[in-house]
Amino acid sequence: MAIPSTGSISMSTIQTEFGGSSPISLSEYYRSNTYEAAVSGNNTTVPQSGTIKMSQFRGTFQARYIVWKLLGAGGGGGYGVFNGAGSGKAADGGNSTITYNGTTYTANGGAGGDNGAIYYNQSGSAGQNADTSQGYSENFGTSGGESAQQTNGAAGTGFAAGGSGAGGDNPDQYDSSGNKGEGGLAGSEQTQTDYVAVGGSIVYDLGVGGAGGDSSFDGAAGLSGLVVINSNGSEVVRTGTDGTYTVV
Repeated sequence: MAIPSTGSISMSTIQTEFGGSSPISLSEYYRSNTYEAAVSGNNTTVPQSGTIKMSQFRGTFQARYIVWKLLGAGGGGGYGVFNGAGSGKAADGGNSTITYNGTTYTANGGAGGDNGAIYYNQSGSAGQNADTSQGYSENFGTSGGESAQQTNGAAGTGFAAGGSGAGGDNPDQYDSSGNKGEGGLAGSEQTQTDYVAVGGSIVYDLGVGGAGGDSSFDGAAGLSGLVVINSNGSEVVRTGTDGTYTVV
């Protein structure tokens, strides 16, 4: 609970909000840059050094330095066919959201791959990886890779990667070629740093991976979204499941 912005302030009021030892001394309560000292860096009226006064604590509150990463879900891989080409595309991955301090942030899901869109002997049916090679901040997820002819798209591992497209059909003298499916795209990554009050809630709703295309050879589903939350420098949440984190 924040210290009132008006009225008198006691030393015990400051100690109740920010902790500290007894006997109480204002020298314990200089503001930190992030979270190193008792008074968190959101309280910009409190100095970091020099003269410190009780009046500077009006309206202040204890918060944690939160760093989060949010990924949308990967799009599904397109289907492959025995003959000719397909139509349409696999399902897009779902968006992921994170809400706190009255604001909602969104990481968009990846697009699904086109069905039966790639001639059988061309590359390109692997889903997009959600890893550092693709510009992500860490290795979050990997698609199932390139699919062989006449096979379903291989399942990926981790989070947010696009689903692999399914294999097509190799022609022979009695049979025309069948196109394979295009791989889905990985979900986008969003990241931010903020202060969130102790006792505040961070709510996350994570996207579901897009379903793969369904035909002669099925595309693989995209991988689910992900949230990673660090509080005061320690990881407190890493999950692909919806939930709420209460700041402590």
